[in-house]
Amino acid sequence: MPNLAHSIVPVFELTVALRHIIYRKRGTILSVAAIALAVSISLVSIFMMDGFRNMLFDIIIEDLPHVVVSPKEGEEYIYLHHSLTDRIWDMPGVVAVSASLGTSATFTYKENVENVAMSGVNPEDFERIYHIGEYMIQGELISIQSGKKVILGRKLAERLKVKMDQTLYASFPDARETSLVVSGIFDPPMGWPEDLALVSLGTARTFLNQGDVVSSVDIKLKDVYQGDAIARSLRDHGYKADSWQKLYPEILETLAIESFENNLIMLLILIIASFGVGSVMYLLVNEKTSEIGMLMAMGARGQSIMNIFLIESGLLGLMGGAAGAVLGLALSLYLKGLEFSMEAPGGQTVTLPVLISLKSFLVIIIAAIALSIIAGSYPAYKASRLDPALAINA
Repeated sequence: MPNLAHSIVPVFELTVALRHIIYRKRGTILSVAAIALAVSISLVSIFMMDGFRNMLFDIIIEDLPHVVVSPKEGEEYIYLHHSLTDRIWDMPGVVAVSASLGTSATFTYKENVENVAMSGVNPEDFERIYHIGEYMIQGELISIQSGKKVILGRKLAERLKVKMDQTLYASFPDARETSLVVSGIFDPPMGWPEDLALVSLGTARTFLNQGDVVSSVDIKLKDVYQGDAIARSLRDHGYKADSWQKLYPEILETLAIESFENNLIMLLILIIASFGVGSVMYLLVNEKTSEIGMLMAMGARGQSIMNIFLIESGLLGLMGGAAGAVLGLALSLYLKGLEFSMEAPGGQTVTLPVLISLKSFLVIIIAAIALSIIAGSYPAYKASRLDPALAINA
């Protein structure tokens, strides 16, 4: 009889491992199902987290300024904003600059009165940063450039009960009462205030009895991560400037917290499922004690016995990972098309953010296999340490 120690060990070990998997159907199904469920849940979580992160960066890149310049300490307005704008355009990576003049105002239409945040802007510059054209329901942003006209958020227009081409009145203490014709209505982007009203810079200056001043200058960059450097450079020249990282710290905090929590939960899920495999392997070792003793008596070394159970753990992890990947992909594709309404300004309908990536597939499947092998290490070690004589008689 040939000595098993001199046979092709990988083939021998793989053959025995496959035989265990095939003939112990119940244990195999339970192990694979546990891993598959853990992998599918982990994949869906990762894809949703990646989609959420991508959505936040789209907001940063598409709908937010990357640097905002404000009036200096003790000053209400930026007075020499033209020279400031010229300086900004000389900086590398700047793709858009928009000056604005913000103020509070009270809008009145018939018996309806609302306090609003009125912002005077140059429509073309403002559009390059905020892409308001995508959110317009009626009219166009450029319409405010000629005459005393105003664009209102949809909910604000509904509360005032005012429609296109109707005239409302703007007033505020120390301001000049002004009549404004509604030339547009838009759905404010998610996170914007409901009480926003847009007018031209000239209209805002007339309302406030001010000259050629602005209250902020917004900057958009080609590379969002240059925000801190640009803001620092402007501060070195005496301006008050903040990057998006400082203006919207909740975005970075949300990304960090969500990423940590998501990774921790996925790791715990995979560990729990993998130790399910370990439990099955432990029971298998106890059940196959006699067989292990016979294999050792025929010449199989302890390392070969250990490899059999490690290979079996890895195969269970691979099958569970593959099944979970298919299930996770199917569920993610289904969720990707779902839409739901949010309780947010404008009440937008939002598509569930799901971003499917090959990298996440591979990472999760490799993690499932690795954790399954780790979980099966102790049962495999125990099997390799059995005394052949005692094992045969067990």
